[in-house]
Amino acid sequence: MSTNNVTYRSAKGWQLALAVMSQVVPTALVILMTFASYVAVGVYGATSILAGTIITGTRVFDAITDPVCGFLTDRLNTKFGRVRPLLLLGWFIVALAITLMFITCPGKGQIGVFIGIYILYIIGYTVFNTGDGMVAAVITNDPKQRPMVGRWAAVFKSIFSGTFSMILAATLMPKHNFQYGLPLFKDLALLIIGITGILTFLAIFAISASGNDVPETYKGSAKESIKISEMFRMIASSRPLQMFTIAAASDALAMQTASQSAINVMIFGICIGNYRFSGQISLYMTALTVAMLFLTAGLAKRNGTKKTLVQWTILSLAAYAAMYIFMMTVDTLQITKVTGLMIGFIVLRCLMNATQMIVSSCTFPMIADITDYELSNSGHFSPSVVAMTYSFVQKLISSLGATIVGLAVASIGYVEAMPQATDAFSRPILNIALFLWLGMPILGYLCTLAAMKFYKLDREEMERIQIKNAELKNKND
Repeated sequence: MSTNNVTYRSAKGWQLALAVMSQVVPTALVILMTFASYVAVGVYGATSILAGTIITGTRVFDAITDPVCGFLTDRLNTKFGRVRPLLLLGWFIVALAITLMFITCPGKGQIGVFIGIYILYIIGYTVFNTGDGMVAAVITNDPKQRPMVGRWAAVFKSIFSGTFSMILAATLMPKHNFQYGLPLFKDLALLIIGITGILTFLAIFAISASGNDVPETYKGSAKESIKISEMFRMIASSRPLQMFTIAAASDALAMQTASQSAINVMIFGICIGNYRFSGQISLYMTALTVAMLFLTAGLAKRNGTKKTLVQWTILSLAAYAAMYIFMMTVDTLQITKVTGLMIGFIVLRCLMNATQMIVSSCTFPMIADITDYELSNSGHFSPSVVAMTYSFVQKLISSLGATIVGLAVASIGYVEAMPQATDAFSRPILNIALFLWLGMPILGYLCTLAAMKFYKLDREEMERIQIKNAELKNKND
């Protein structure tokens, strides 16, 4: 596509949609691994604090592997490009690790085995994420298509999350008597392996059809090889990357904490007293989220990703704050018994989910924008280095999520076991659950709004950058 005398690398609509199905794979894996603390405690014999510490430590290792993988893949040159081999290899390693963790190796007193398997999982997850982080930058650099990439990713993630919640609450949990244990985890593992395999195949198929994942795409304007010092230069000198990382990492820590399975158990199983309710409202949440994503799709195209992110962060912040006030002022055990309370909760929960997913949809294209910004500054087209530089910092920060939850639940008595949906309600459980579920995201959004005041890559700036990059490419061809 040509605009403003710039020839953009673009893709067909269906290719954009299917390619970003790779974005759903990390979402599915993260959901499965929110049960890792339950596996470590109930299956491999760790305490809740030790489980949180192990998961945090392995996520720090995850952060370290990201830049290493990023720099190695920036030198990867195959006839199949870079994205597709990384997606396929990463999924295979992850599927193997999940099989070992949940199906082949469980047994008490095997903490070392659990750690080893988790490290293998992280390696596979890193390889997959390296390829996934490059998808938006590789498949299109058209400023009008970039927001569509984020929209489709958010739509698919929302549909998956809602469907998974319904399956878990309405089918798998009743099947296993509402107890988080090994029989449930085995079913979840097989389900996630199958779903992520299909999603990976569809993404690879669409990327292949686009014809953009080819060696020619990765030819930067500069000829010198990229050194590891490039990552530290980006961290130290790239203001857009710094501000984006602060915004995204603070949100990631908050959401990583809020999405832990223990939080869902405490909110719906204990504080509301009806775990099935979490699945019953998933259909409403998904429908509203998908509708809002399509209705607001034009905003990012018209206003740019930055402005859209700020607007919806404010709205999401308001939704989370309203839910916090609601939960603190009502008898939570009556929510599913009193019609007015139920309607109020459903409306707020749907607004929380929809606005949060719209905010999330801005992240994917912003990484690609920073990639193009770095190309205009340094002459290097290095999508994996940019993605992994961001991921390195983001994971170091968000790795604290499991430890925060482990310490929090231990403070209210869950030391040798994790919360179960059949446990009795108490005010301390409600207070801890609400802070982790709602308070942490509120703090994350405040950090985002502060950081975006110093982030300059709005729509007008990105159009100027694309013109400059086109001139650079023509000059060096």
